[in-house]
Amino acid sequence: MKKLFAAFLVLPFLAFVAADWVEVKLDERVTVSFPSAPQEKEMADNPVWVQDIDKDARCMAMVLDFSKFGLDSAGLAAEMEKDQAFADFRGGILGQIQGATLISEKKGEINGKIYFEYVINMGKNDDQDALNIMHSRNIFVSNKMYTLSFYEKNNKPREEDRNKFYNSFRLAY
Repeated sequence: MKKLFAAFLVLPFLAFVAADWVEVKLDERVTVSFPSAPQEKEMADNPVWVQDIDKDARCMAMVLDFSKFGLDSAGLAAEMEKDQAFADFRGGILGQIQGATLISEKKGEINGKIYFEYVINMGKNDDQDALNIMHSRNIFVSNKMYTLSFYEKNNKPREEDRNKFYNSFRLAY
């Protein structure tokens, strides 16, 4: 009986340990946690990390270095302060996804760094078994943009997982 009781005490801790996410270093300054080790890919010469939580949710992180386009950190910071940059950024995202509609948007700061955040319906038919809702947080640090995207099914919101992913963003100063 004591062994059975001890097992019931230990099992919740084992479940908690197994649920720990994996911290991934995106570059020399930023880490983000994923539900398990993500696949690292490249998209238009930019590093991208992708990992499905399960069939209903996916995490993705990308780093875009604006110095490749001749924009230094001061130039990027000045540009991001403009309201028009926010509108242009939103328009660029929506223009890349055929049939997409904006659900919500927000501009703010995290630890003094500007971010743009969007929730987009990606225009896929709701009866398809597809990840149709994209939550995207784009954080501007120095001359880089760190994009954290969380995809979920339209009628299956995953707020806890999304918040865990977003809140795992760590910037070393």
